[in-house]
Amino acid sequence: MQFEVKAKYDVIIVGSGISGLICAIELSKAGKAVCLLSKEAITEGSSIYAQGGIAIPLDSSDSVEKHLEDTLKAGAGLSNIEVAKEIISSSNSSYEKLISYGVKFDTSTGSKPHLTKEAAHSYARVCHAGGDATGRFVIKTLIDRVCRDPNISIAQGTMVISILKDNAGAACGVLVEDITKDKFAMFADDVIVASGGAGQLFELTTNPKVSTGDGIVMAHRIGACLQDVEMIQFHPTVLIEENKDPLLITEAIRGEGARLRNTKGDYFAHNYHKDGELAPRDILARAILNEIKKTDSKFVYLDVSNFTEDYFKSRFPTIYEACLERKIDLFNLGIPVAPAAHYFIGGIQCEVTGKTNVSNLWAVGECASSGFHGANRLASNSLLECIVVPHILAREIVKRNERAVEAGFKPAGTKPAPNQESKLENCISLNIDDSSFDENEIKCQVKELQKRNLISLGLLRNEKTIINHLKYLETLSEKYKVEKLSSNSQAQEFKNMIYLSVLISKAAWLRKESLGVHYREDFPGIAMDKKHSIFALDDSLTYKSESTENPLVKAS
Repeated sequence: MQFEVKAKYDVIIVGSGISGLICAIELSKAGKAVCLLSKEAITEGSSIYAQGGIAIPLDSSDSVEKHLEDTLKAGAGLSNIEVAKEIISSSNSSYEKLISYGVKFDTSTGSKPHLTKEAAHSYARVCHAGGDATGRFVIKTLIDRVCRDPNISIAQGTMVISILKDNAGAACGVLVEDITKDKFAMFADDVIVASGGAGQLFELTTNPKVSTGDGIVMAHRIGACLQDVEMIQFHPTVLIEENKDPLLITEAIRGEGARLRNTKGDYFAHNYHKDGELAPRDILARAILNEIKKTDSKFVYLDVSNFTEDYFKSRFPTIYEACLERKIDLFNLGIPVAPAAHYFIGGIQCEVTGKTNVSNLWAVGECASSGFHGANRLASNSLLECIVVPHILAREIVKRNERAVEAGFKPAGTKPAPNQESKLENCISLNIDDSSFDENEIKCQVKELQKRNLISLGLLRNEKTIINHLKYLETLSEKYKVEKLSSNSQAQEFKNMIYLSVLISKAAWLRKESLGVHYREDFPGIAMDKKHSIFALDDSLTYKSESTENPLVKAS
């Protein structure tokens, strides 16, 4: 089936979060014509909900080496040391870049940024904006800048159905469905996937509705390797109430003294880890789940009675207002919290530059997996990655193109003009499933998938439940012809969710050990040889060992 080609750009960016926006800004500065694609409104994505802040060693008592040590310790031995070192070493310059864009960070005395401490950090190094609204403040500033840039086109309400590749196997554009349900292709020299995570695979999640793992699946369908997809981080403290969207409760509250108490009134965090409320997220989330089971409850309380109401209101305004609206008895009972799916640590395997194994295809942000986060992401390192890597990626694209021009060649991704229809067939070859699907049926099936994923692929995993889950997913895959692209965007989104659920299940089943966020009840022992799981295009799973060399030696 052929599709009309409506546009040609230098770079197409799939996703409009912080990573995608910075990529667009920096590539535009280099004179690139950029198109930014957003599945819903440009403001709708995980970035805007990021509360805590950005982990950067800004204080004089802190250092790149100390931040690196905390990152690697949280990563449980699966972090790529060189990647982590490069990202953290670039943190200060990227912070200054955000300020130059117009982002105003909260300050303490004078012009010094206010820094707070979060779980598994040995120093207060998390800077923030708007109290507990860092993501929203950063996103607003970046969107304002992007919207005024003549080199950047923005397509909202435009879902990417497939990434396209040419005869040489290089990414060459995208097939999209716009808000009017019109489907067409767009060409580009480079395609950047910045589509975020996949929290919507689970019944309980902090992620917005758009986070269904589309970019990860689309990249894999054209040959991109996936890494560590079984590594899914659950945030320990999420306010969960019936008939209301889960509300993330930032770790910074615990960093400033709030304590966890079960429904019987017992403080329990120090029973599970010496750092108590500031233990690594995977340990604390499992501790909370255990207390919930022990007390036959649905939550534990986050006791915030150490704060005065005035301070809490000014420091955490978003959470304060939300708790008031939900009639939460903040300073007596506390905030009822439980773990929920939060961050997709695995994703599209790439270098620190964002380069994947597919020519002209790049990945950045939550959908990418460079090894930075290892097996358990250190708090607020996600936004750090989001503000650092886009600069490295943009420089790499510009350098590569400059080298090609100097050598007398066009960039590897140059495509025929849209009016050359004779060549269009060679660039786009899609196996389209034109089956009709009932909208309500898909909605029901999505809810069932989310529920089952939470049971089988949540905080506690075991072989029996995963194998049974794989049988269910196999039936679902056959019914909805997951291997084929759909002409219906809603159906395609569901197919992506099934496809990724299968890969996560296989990787979780075959990793017969516990490591970081991947906890096997039947294999609680942690292996000495830390290995990344790698899915190739044929879905064969291999493992790659991570270096165990002393990071402090490399960092010194």
